[in-house]
This record gives sequence, structure tokens and C-alpha cells, in this order.
Amino acid sequence: MKKLCIFLFVIIFFIPIVAAGDISFSVDQKEYYFKTGENALIPLKIENSYGKQINGLLTYIYTQEINQGGFSMSSSNSQSTSFSIKVGESSNGLDFGTFDSPTTLNINLKFSYSENESRIVNLDSIKIHFVSNESQKQNKQDQQTSSSAKNQQNPISQLQKQLDQMRRQPQNPKQTLQNNQMPQDSSALKKQMEEQFKDEQRKKEEFQKELAQNPDFQREHKELLDLGYNLTNVDLSPSSNNTGEFNLDYKKENEDRASLQGNMENGEMQSIQKNTAEDRENLLKELRENKEFQKYQNQLQKEGYSQQSSEFKQNNTNIQVNYLNSKNETATINADIINNTIQNVKLSRNNINKKNYLVFLIPLFGILGYILYKKLKKKPKQNVIEKIKTPFDYKLESLKMLKSAEKLFDERQYKNAYGGVGQSLRLYLSYNNNLKKEMTNDEIIKHLKKHKKPTKDIKNCFDLCSLVEFAKYDANKKDFSMIVSFAKKIIK
Repeated sequence: MKKLCIFLFVIIFFIPIVAAGDISFSVDQKEYYFKTGENALIPLKIENSYGKQINGLLTYIYTQEINQGGFSMSSSNSQSTSFSIKVGESSNGLDFGTFDSPTTLNINLKFSYSENESRIVNLDSIKIHFVSNESQKQNKQDQQTSSSAKNQQNPISQLQKQLDQMRRQPQNPKQTLQNNQMPQDSSALKKQMEEQFKDEQRKKEEFQKELAQNPDFQREHKELLDLGYNLTNVDLSPSSNNTGEFNLDYKKENEDRASLQGNMENGEMQSIQKNTAEDRENLLKELRENKEFQKYQNQLQKEGYSQQSSEFKQNNTNIQVNYLNSKNETATINADIINNTIQNVKLSRNNINKKNYLVFLIPLFGILGYILYKKLKKKPKQNVIEKIKTPFDYKLESLKMLKSAEKLFDERQYKNAYGGVGQSLRLYLSYNNNLKKEMTNDEIIKHLKKHKKPTKDIKNCFDLCSLVEFAKYDANKKDFSMIVSFAKKIIK
């Protein structure tokens, strides 16, 4: 009886431990050596004993020392991505790119996930050396292994850290070094930009902290995690430390996507909208059951149309179902999504009857052809040539570039947007000063100084565009509007 009790005690005590499972990471070396120009690919061995696939967030933080012309500074960056680990043993290659000059990177690797509790795997202090000579390589076996442990951070702190990691734009190490090689001859602007950058960063961090502690946000975020979604991108647009807009993107292993967006004012959630693949499927189901939709669809099917695709438009406030017939004529059924319900179902056709269309066009082309013939017959050939040689309207073209840059900014293509403003200003200044050729920022500034023309504001504008293009400064609406307004003032 005593042996039986001991046996039962062992079973009761040890089975939960065995069932709990574990994840471990290991690398063959603590220090890796690559010749400059070689790709730094490190094999990561993974073991998952949970008996099922585990989804989480993989983060690696790399630090490097940058030495340029006697100036030394330390640069740290991080990258985060959703990561899935299959059952059993597996291997993944971590690619840290290449360097053209000797460099050392210090890598810290972390994998955080939730399985009954918040857990984390830390694999720290991996060194990558880029050396100039083959003889400098000192690769040797020195295995390093790390297993998962309970994450000591509280859930709110963990979420804040994850938001912070995802908010920063990923950069590879080589890009980071190249960005730091930007000329340092604009010290006053650089100092001003650094201060402004710090203020913006401080505002974003405080807003992020307020957001992560908001109970409405926590509830919606947790629901997405429980559905199997992982956070992939964070876009914060604060106007103060506790007021602003947010937009977070999520993705499942099967590529299903979700989003969480809204705005907060003085720490209070004004609106929050969650959109998931499941929500979209439910709305499509509701649309298919809608009587108006069924009527229009039956009508189209009788006319020989077949359904091609379904799309969510206007920030998920509209559904568009597309149809096509054998004559390549198209039709759509549109419906508005209001308070998560289907409303205002309408049918629209996007084609004119081809026969009527041709009947209308043939005489029109005949009339236009006759008018053109009469005009060309009356005017001397010289006038046609003169018309072709109309001078290039560089002012109009510069303004078109500015308009295009504003559109790119609205589409969050910030680097291209700032680059477009700089290009627009260069084009105008080049032609306005009778240079009429492609020129760099420095060449234009040099020419203006030579002819004793004002350059300070123009140079500041060029420098700000370059800082954003080279990822040395975060794009923001206020600065962008300022340089667009400045460029328009000069051009007009």
C-alpha cells in the first residue's frame, strides 16, 4: 500500500511537468567569423517539446561600434517578427547580411510566447566578426543553449515592450552603418533635428504607455492573441502624450490578417475598431443572406454573369462583389458596413452596350477627323513645328511633383514623399537659374551662394529630406507640411 501511494504521488507530481513542454534555442558557436563581403548566415537549432506548434514573437537586438574619422559611437537596433516553431527539432538560418569593412556585431536573441503563462527564451551574447583577411577567422565549436523560462515582466510591461519593438522601423545592420556615414557638415540643423526627434520619440513612448494601459485596448488586443493572431506592425500618430491615433496589424500563421485601430483623447478611448478575417467572413455571410443581394445576384446570373471576387473597400466600411460575363462586361454589387451590419445594397454596371457604343463613336471619329484635316490644311507646317517645340514648363512640373509627394505621404511612403519634395525643389531651382540639368543638393547650394542668393532655408529643407531618406529622422506631418509649404512658396 505504501509503494502504491508513492507511485501515485510520483505520477501526480511529475505528469504536469512533463506535459508542460519546453522550447530551447542553441547555436554551435559563441563567436562567428566572416570575411568582409561574405553573407553572415548563422544556423539556429530549435527544439519544441510541447507536442504542438508554438507561435510567438522573435526579436534580435544587435549592437555595433562605429568609428569614423576619430568619431566613435555605439549603435543599437532591433528587429521583431512573428515566428512559428513546429513540433520537435528544427533548424532556421538567421541572416545578418554583409559588411564591406571590418565590423563586430553583438547579437541578443529573444523569443517570447504565451502557453498557459508568458514565457521567453533568451540567447544572449552571440558575436559576429567581419574580418578583412581569411587568416583572421577563428571559428571554433563552442555551443550555447538556452531554454524557455517564465517571463518575469507583467503583461502590461511586456505589451509595451512589444509595441516599442514593432513601432521602430526595421533596419539591417549594414543599412544602419551606411546611414551613420551621412555627412556631418550641418551641425546646427542636426542638433535641431535631434532635439525634435527626441521630443517626438518621447511623445510616442508616453502615448504608447498610455495605450498599453488602456483597458479597452488591452481587451481587444488579448482577444486577437487568443484567436491566434500575432502583432506584426505598429503605427502611432500622437498629438500629445495621451492623445492620438493608432493602427496595429496582426497576422496568423495561415496568413489571415487582422487590424486594431482607433483614437484616444486625454487617456480616454474615443473609438476602437477591430477587424479580423473572421469578422469579414461573417459580414460576407450576412451579405449572401441579404434579400436585396440575392435579388441582384439572381438577376446577374440570368444575364450570364458569374461572381469573380469579393473586396473590402474604404477602410473596411464597404464590400464590393465583382461579376463578369462572357463578353467581358463587368458589374458590381456594393454594400455599406454600418455598425457591423450590412446596409445600402446596390447594383452597378460598369459597361456601355458595345453596339450602341460603336454606333456613337464611328460618326464622332469621322467628325473629329474632318475638323483636324481642315485645321492642318489651313495652317502652315511651320506652325505645327512651333507648337511641338513648346518650352518645358518646369514650374508646373515641379508643382506636379509636390502633389505626388503629398499623395505618397498620405500612403505612408515617407522616404519617397520627402525625396519627392527635394526632387521638386531641385528641378525648379535648376531651371529657374538656367542650369537645366540634373544637379545634387550641394551643387545647387554652391551655385546659389556663388551668385549671392539666399540658401539657408533651402539647405535646411534639402537636409531634412535627406535625413528622412536615410532613416536618420522620423517623418511627421508637421515637418512635411512645413517643407511642402516652403517649396510651394518658392516655386509659385
